Amino acid sequence: MGKAKFGIFGDGKEIAQLAMAKAFRNGDIRSGYYRDQTFMLAIGELTLEQFFAQLYAHTDVNADPATAGRMMNGHFATRMLDENGKWKNLTDLKNSSADVSPTAAQMPRLVGLGYASKLYRNNPELHQFNQFSEQGNEIAFGTIGNASTAEGMFFEAINAAGVLQIPVLVSVWDDHYGISVPNEYQVTKGDISKILSGFQRTEHEKGFAIFRAKGWDYYNLCKVYQKAAQICREEHVPVLLHVLEMTQPQGHSTSGSHERYKSKERLAWEEEFDCIVKTREWILKNEVATVEELEAIENQAKNTARTARNTAWQAFVDTMKPDYNDALQLITQAASQSQEPQKIQEIAEELSKTLNPLRQDAIKAVKKTLRLLRNENIASKTDLVDWVRQVMSKNFDNYSSHLHSQSNESALLVQEIKPMYDENPLLIDGREVMKACFDALFERNPLVVAIGEDVGKIGDVNQAFAGLQEKYGELRITDTGIR
Repeated sequence: MGKAKFGIFGDGKEIAQLAMAKAFRNGDIRSGYYRDQTFMLAIGELTLEQFFAQLYAHTDVNADPATAGRMMNGHFATRMLDENGKWKNLTDLKNSSADVSPTAAQMPRLVGLGYASKLYRNNPELHQFNQFSEQGNEIAFGTIGNASTAEGMFFEAINAAGVLQIPVLVSVWDDHYGISVPNEYQVTKGDISKILSGFQRTEHEKGFAIFRAKGWDYYNLCKVYQKAAQICREEHVPVLLHVLEMTQPQGHSTSGSHERYKSKERLAWEEEFDCIVKTREWILKNEVATVEELEAIENQAKNTARTARNTAWQAFVDTMKPDYNDALQLITQAASQSQEPQKIQEIAEELSKTLNPLRQDAIKAVKKTLRLLRNENIASKTDLVDWVRQVMSKNFDNYSSHLHSQSNESALLVQEIKPMYDENPLLIDGREVMKACFDALFERNPLVVAIGEDVGKIGDVNQAFAGLQEKYGELRITDTGIR
């Protein structure tokens, strides 16, 4: 029986992600999507137990540090704040921003992350904040599927990265499909790097460094990623790495099968050019390992994965057992006191026979019992009502807490400062009030920047930034395009 409601995976993308992980350093940050589990495992920011915990939606933050069971499968993240809400030293860590479900939504954020590195490199005032950046010597790695490159957010982000010249390295995982729809229906020419070739930098014009590589060619992928990362990190040039000839052997997700829409020829090609199969061939050809050694590794890997699966499942189940056992006991007790003993006992028996019971099973059984007891006044009814209240309180913490910061850094704890007015206040334009506010803010906090159309040279359409670019410089107050 499947113990997860839904699964979506990165099979067929493993080898490129291993190569990318080799180029990823402490201080770098990822803005990717939900097929990057191999990369997260390779950089040491995801364990096998955590992988299964997020699949089961385990709400313990220690079991699933990325989301505490609250998001869709494969939504990876690293924790940048400690338990007290204080910033960690991100330059000592391999970092990942939190994944989101819309399939190109990581791209605008990628631009922001890359732009931050540009500011940290070029603004000497920011060099003191070395827990965030080593003077811009980091890369924002982005990943996206080939079909999602047809989205507006992708094109807008690529253009912005080229204009700004920021250290972003965008990997396009190209398995030729977006669910069942092939590339020729997705992008012009069916090839995203071809149609972006006009972004390629030249000797005299700034732009992107564009690379192409095959998703099954491990040796070349490693070389390309190292070269791409060096250009991106040292020169602050944006990079597009189009990884072609990938496969998706599990289909889009557990909700479908790729046999439904791929031809026999394509399926045969995918079996032959599976990146793990091709890498195995490369290992044997270059005598990196023997067949026997590889088989031993493969068997050990299967056993390790099964053990992690079972360990994660048991840890998940153990968190629910106390409430389940209490519910069963209370329902049985109610049956012995009620005027409807048979019906209530049937509820208890049904609950006891539930295969792999979840939280909802115990809650549904108790509420069903309470409906039968609605006209009775017995002690066990009170116990059941108390049980529901306690469990709902715990589940609020499991599923609804921390929507806002609950640490001492919470904005809700900032003390209000009441406005003060002179007895005969001077009446001035609102723009002057806003300008004075921005001026004071930029003066006291070097981390504050303003980015927007018209805020720089002309000081904002409403003149709230008039003269501030001259005072604080273009890196602090920056004109941008209409994007």
